[in-house]
Amino acid sequence: MTPSLSLIYLCLNEERSLPATLAEAVAYCTSALPDWEILVVDDGSTDGSAELVLEAAAAEPRIRLLQHDRNRGMGAGLRTGIAASTKEYFCMLAADGQIPAAELAKMLPALELAPIVLSTYGNRPNNWLRTFISRGFRVYMRALIGVDFALEGTYLFPVALARDEIGLPRIGADTFFFSFELIAQALRRGYRVADTTIAGRPRTDGTPSRIANLKQIKRVAGEVLAFRQRDRKGKV
Repeated sequence: MTPSLSLIYLCLNEERSLPATLAEAVAYCTSALPDWEILVVDDGSTDGSAELVLEAAAAEPRIRLLQHDRNRGMGAGLRTGIAASTKEYFCMLAADGQIPAAELAKMLPALELAPIVLSTYGNRPNNWLRTFISRGFRVYMRALIGVDFALEGTYLFPVALARDEIGLPRIGADTFFFSFELIAQALRRGYRVADTTIAGRPRTDGTPSRIANLKQIKRVAGEVLAFRQRDRKGKV
């Protein structure tokens, strides 16, 4: 049976992409999921993103807007979304529409194999720099903290495991390393993961991704090191 699902959309100045992204998500959820909600975490946008979400929520009450007063990062946005979730599972999606909501149809059946479902891209929508960073990060993470799993796209994760058993305050990262740290915590508790392949696409508004940059790479590397230090002190 398909579990209830919170789609957590992370948003930073995506007014050009949001209408199409949300319309596509509502269409998929309405047709394919028995119980769902869409949580849009506006991570300090300075454009009209929040207003667009409120307009969508007026038409579809299962859409909710969650706001940060400043840009805090992908992990911080996920922490906010998971804390507000009212469903059994959550998945992370970007408001830029790079992962269509309908790709979840490839992932949900894998819940019969494991309680956590990861995904990688079959069509490599990222440019060469992001692909290089993704592979290099996996090597870096394996070498420093002994964790090795592939995650490029979204993932399905039990809300109760994240919020109640592991505890969101235990996850120190505010960047995309939040997801890796959360999954690492689950693996150390004996939970299994299933791997799936999904298809991504370029940003729906045609502009380049803002994720891959030197400042972000340095910040993530620091979070990995901080995780390693906490782990050695038995605080993970």
